[in-house]
Parts: sequence; structure tokens; C-alpha cells
Amino acid sequence: MGVPAFDLFPFEVWAKLNAAFWRKPDLQQLCYGDPAGDARLRGMIAAYLRSSRGMQCTAEQIVITSGAQQGISLCAQLLVEPGDGVAIENPGYRAAGHAFAVAGAKLHGVAVDSDGIDCSAMAQLSDCRVAYVTPSHQYPTGVVMSLARRLELLAWAERVGGWIVEDDYDGEYRYTGAPLAPLAALDRQGRVLYVGTFGKVAFPALRLGYLVLPPALVEAFAQRRAVDVRHSEVSTQAVMAEFMAAGHFQRHIRRMRRAALSRRNCLLEGWPTVAGVGQLPAVPAGLHLTVAVDSIEREQQLIAQAAEVDVEINGLSSYWLPDSTTPMDKRAGLVLGFAAVPEPAIKAALSRLRQAWRD
Repeated sequence: MGVPAFDLFPFEVWAKLNAAFWRKPDLQQLCYGDPAGDARLRGMIAAYLRSSRGMQCTAEQIVITSGAQQGISLCAQLLVEPGDGVAIENPGYRAAGHAFAVAGAKLHGVAVDSDGIDCSAMAQLSDCRVAYVTPSHQYPTGVVMSLARRLELLAWAERVGGWIVEDDYDGEYRYTGAPLAPLAALDRQGRVLYVGTFGKVAFPALRLGYLVLPPALVEAFAQRRAVDVRHSEVSTQAVMAEFMAAGHFQRHIRRMRRAALSRRNCLLEGWPTVAGVGQLPAVPAGLHLTVAVDSIEREQQLIAQAAEVDVEINGLSSYWLPDSTTPMDKRAGLVLGFAAVPEPAIKAALSRLRQAWRD
């Protein structure tokens, strides 16, 4: 889950750029750096987001982080007081919920329908001023938040004086139709904090992400980050900036998108018909897909049988908050990450699954 096709990453190019940096480093870069991150990288990210996402942001609004998770944690630390309510998607990304819970938040799991998070349910939460969402490709259901729901969510934030943390973890992977504008591109009131990552385009171990913040919040976020780690590792930032400036980044994104689409199609074409399991959705975006199962018992049985033949499948039931009111069997499903697996391995895995589930 959440792992891209990093077998296709141009490691030779990265190694040459890294060697060039260390062959004759700028000595100024080897001192303590800006807590907000490398200035050149911040400028390259801003230019990329303007062209690819329609976000009218500047380099000064960006704070570099050690992956998306640190960006989410910073939002939790700085936006939440102990006892504050925070709306999170349910089912959703549990590690985000953990970050807000550690900050003392009271988590409100809000249902997700075919348009995204249920804003009418959020309107009933009197103690809630922060919402965490994954609108480009909801994690884990795969729903793409509609434009109407995006505007409704922005109106909620303006009405309550709240904040929206927009996690665009795999926004580069759109396969059909034009992607909808991020909440951050639609925001006119400075209410959206945008979380981005290089981990879904390069590889997770890179631990390089970023926040795009309303201008008034940048200094506080940079100072808070400096307390923990001062700044991200310098050469990684510098090499990524050069990787982007030389055009390698955009070329790699196009290659990764084609590969993920091909691997998704391979999964869709070979998926076995299984009792109690719905049809696989032809998801228009993302690195994974989710299919419904008729009961928790059946979900667990299928996952166990898959594990016996060395196929990893995640249970949708594990992405719900423990105190969810949704009936247990309505939480059942299979979550399948496909992007990291080459087509021959997908076909082999499906063949083993077909036999295991038939037996």
C-alpha cells in the first residue's frame, strides 16, 4: 500500500547529481541551513505546483519536511489545543489520526460518500475547527472529492474560522480525465494547508516532503520544525532541486504514471471472480484500489488465504476508527496496492490467488 514503482527510479541520474554535489560542495550549504528548507528547492516546488496543480503559491509559502507524515504532525502540533475536535475521514489514513491524537485532539470520524467527506455531518461538530482530508484520491476508498464538495468544505472552513489539512499524497497519478483543482488552489481565504511528498514519485525512504502554507503561518511552522530537527538533510534537498531543474522530475512522473496505469490495468484484467467480493473499480487515480466484501469474516478469510500464497492484501476494516458506529460488516473490504508490482509479478500473484481462493 502506498508504494510507487521505485524499481523504475533513475538511480544512475540521481547518483551522478549526488556525486556532483559532494565533489565540490558550496561550503555555505554545509553550515546550519534555513529551517524552512533549501531556497532553490522551495522555488522549484512552487514552480511545479503552479504548472501542474494551478496553485498560485510562492517559494516563501513552502516549508520542507521529512516526508508527508512530518508535515501532518506539524499541522497537529500547531493547529490543535488539547481537547479540540478534529474531523478526519472514516475510513481514513490512521497515521494522520494518530498525529492529531498525540497533540491532544478529540478525533471525529466523518463518513465518506461518493463525493468525499460528508460536510453536513461536519457542520454538526460544534468543537471542530480542523479537518484532515485526502481529496485527490481518498485513502483508502479511492473516492475523488467532487468540485461541489470541495467548495462546500472550503465554505465550512471560512464559516467556522477553521483549517483544512489537504494531504495530496498521490496527486501525480491521474489516469483518466483532467484532475480537479486542489483545495489549496481554490482557497481564497488562506484556510488550507497543503501537504505534498516526493515519496510517492521517487521512493518512500527518501523522506522528503513539503507544506504549502498560508503566508501568516510560515514562520511559526519553520520555527517549530527547527526545534525538532533544525532542517532536512542538505544534499538530498540540493540534489532534488537539480533533479527538478534539469527536467528529470517531470520525465520521471510521466514514466511512473504510465507504469502505474499499466499495472492497474493488469490487476483489473486478471482479477478472479470471488464469492462475496464485489467488482474491482476502474479507479481514475492513485496507487491502490479498494473492493467491497460482504462480511468481516470473509475479508479475514480471503486475506489469510492470500498470505499463505505470499500475496499481501490489506483489510479495509483496519482503516476505521475503533469507535465507529458503522456496522462491522459494512466496514469489510480488500485494499490492493498495485503500483510497486511489475506486471509479471501481478499475473503470478493473481494465479496463486485464484488457486488459493478456489481451494
